[in-house]
Amino acid sequence: MASTDRPHHPECEIVRYLEQRLLWLEQLGQHECAFALRMEVADWLLADGNANLSAPLAH
Repeated sequence: MASTDRPHHPECEIVRYLEQRLLWLEQLGQHECAFALRMEVADWLLADGNANLSAPLAH
């Protein structure tokens, strides 16, 4: 399998940050935002060119 065909394996601190961010969004009742972030992460992990994780997250 070529390296471009493999999913990304993010660093543990990135995964922890994303998990904390998802929990925070859900605690605020921002379920649509949490869902959108989950979809972006899924695209990124699957190495989809449509993922836009280079854009900063709004606080």
